[in-house]
Amino acid sequence: MLPIEQFHPLAVHFPIVFTLLLAVFDCGAMLWGKSIGGRTVIGNVSAGIALCAGVSAAIAFVFGDLALDVALAKGTPLSVLETHEELGRITAGVLVFWSIVRSIIWWRDTTLSRTLSWTVVAIELALAGLIVATAYFGGQLVYEFGIGVTTGGARTP
Repeated sequence: MLPIEQFHPLAVHFPIVFTLLLAVFDCGAMLWGKSIGGRTVIGNVSAGIALCAGVSAAIAFVFGDLALDVALAKGTPLSVLETHEELGRITAGVLVFWSIVRSIIWWRDTTLSRTLSWTVVAIELALAGLIVATAYFGGQLVYEFGIGVTTGGARTP
């Protein structure tokens, strides 16, 4: 079984992909003149992707919090971890909130005006930027500081 701290690196890829996919999908739909709200086919897919982004972000945050505890217990200074940890907290919170907003839009079968739809796309592009920044600082923990990396010797047959 994997150590608990290794579940975070497995889980983080889902909110990254869902958030980027949501921004690209809604931007593409808007460029083609399609509605991203309500219970249209596009609205259904968009709301589903948003919900997946929020749920997977919450899961990644929980495992990230556990990985943080393990890293601190192994002697990693908090100053090395705090930027990624704070960005992760903000990103998870915002994505959960956004998934709730998008679910309400879907649930109430709300048709969004063109201006409001572009505002939604702008918010989602900002969320994509936020999650990329969070991922960047997480990558730094691995590639620059070796956090969560085990060094095994060469395997012999």
